Amino acid sequence: MPIQCRPVVIALFTLIFFSTSLPALPLRPNILLIVSDNQGAPLLGAYGNEEIKTPNIDKLADRGIRFNNAFAVNGVCSPTRATLLTGLIPSQTGIHVALPSDIDVPDWSGIEEFRSLPQTLSEAGYSTGLVGKYHLGMPQKPQLGFQYWVTFPSGHTTTFYDQTVIDNGKQYQVAEHLTDFWTEKAVHFLSRQARDKPFFLYLAYNGPYNLPPTVTMTPRNRHADYYKQHTPSMPQEKIHPYLKSWAQGIRGPSKLMVKEGTTAWTAIEALNNKTAMINIAAETAMVDDGVGTVMQALEELGLDKNTIVIYTSDQGAAYGHHGLFGNTSWSFPFTAHNINMQVPLILAHPGHIPPGIQSDRIINQFDIFPTLLDYAGMGELEIADTPGRSFVSFLRGNEVEDWSDAAFFEFVTVRVIRTDRWKYMKRLDTEGPDTLYDLENDPAERNNLASDPAYAEILKRLDDRLTEFFTTYSDDKYDLWNGGTAKGILLEKYYGRDDIFRDRFPNWEEPSLKKAKRVFTDRF
Repeated sequence: MPIQCRPVVIALFTLIFFSTSLPALPLRPNILLIVSDNQGAPLLGAYGNEEIKTPNIDKLADRGIRFNNAFAVNGVCSPTRATLLTGLIPSQTGIHVALPSDIDVPDWSGIEEFRSLPQTLSEAGYSTGLVGKYHLGMPQKPQLGFQYWVTFPSGHTTTFYDQTVIDNGKQYQVAEHLTDFWTEKAVHFLSRQARDKPFFLYLAYNGPYNLPPTVTMTPRNRHADYYKQHTPSMPQEKIHPYLKSWAQGIRGPSKLMVKEGTTAWTAIEALNNKTAMINIAAETAMVDDGVGTVMQALEELGLDKNTIVIYTSDQGAAYGHHGLFGNTSWSFPFTAHNINMQVPLILAHPGHIPPGIQSDRIINQFDIFPTLLDYAGMGELEIADTPGRSFVSFLRGNEVEDWSDAAFFEFVTVRVIRTDRWKYMKRLDTEGPDTLYDLENDPAERNNLASDPAYAEILKRLDDRLTEFFTTYSDDKYDLWNGGTAKGILLEKYYGRDDIFRDRFPNWEEPSLKKAKRVFTDRF
């Protein structure tokens, strides 16, 4: 599918100009990777939202390239963040669900045995910083080659105020809104950078979050009053049966796992709830403020011309679509609609990435790491067994003829292949149907064609591709669909349903946390 540009005449001239006269890339460009939390692309003005104001993110898109079909590899934060930093899928890293905060293995990291973006760049001479959410291991001190380290103990957000943070070895309370705090720390990191040494900053906002309980609290940030008066529209649909069944109680082998007042019920309370939509919009605006402040700091510090900026999110989240609220894990059986999978992906670098262009090519989350290594002049380094591929050519306004037309997604008992036209979700368990949607004629995913004989050949073709992908790339140890296990936890803590795997695989190994036998390094 060709890259589309706007306005047409100006953009065509821009593409021709940049494809023939772009200056050579600096040997080591600075890299600023901004990741928001639970933010689907449709929440942003750059992706067509006319009700939520995101002028700074929109400006970033105008300065670079916007991918309209970028997709998360998983439905929750720890697995997707592992993929962003390693280029590997959950069935390779072993991180299948959100990791617990109460890890009792000292200095444990979920991905230290793999090549990671911060480790690789640190060993190549980059100054590296993490500001914001980590949720991939023990947060008390730096991991993965990060040198500057500001985070918070939990991966889950219950409020944006009065939170404990870990700031380069010091732990203290922050009264102000966490999004503003992360922004201040990002600017502090940038202000410390020398001109003769490249930097990598991973700015991982834990906003807008878009999950209860934060979305059902009384809105109180500086944008709340505006959105109380100008509340964006919200899907008004009846509760989905899978959300209802989760809330009413999933019976594990011996006990009722969910009851009134718990997480599932808060998701129901958020449905068709004006307060929830006000919070979603106001917290999205807070992240946008942060992006604007950080971009201004780059310019004022003279760092912008040698810095590639990437804006994306860990995964999307429903806010009423199909009668669901939250990410893929917020229902049972699990389901994965486009609103859960699609994420924003914007890249900008003045003078090196043509401004104001769009691409409809499908980008997988695992493509981002190899792309950034390639962009930094380190594309020859091996990311062992990654399914990812560099899309640097797209950043030049050029096409790649053999680029894959498929996105792949997994969350414990569901796996998805999504092409330009078709979306097929397959289930491991039998508690819900497989689904097949014709996105060309049914973009809202209402008409399930999986059992229609007229589409049997299409379904088989997609099923073969889905099976081939996971057979090729999964690590046997962590391939849940073939008896593998997980790091830390799986479904027992949240749903009481690890029996799905115990019963299916007689010798199934229970999830556990162990230090890696070897920490990956390029130094020896």
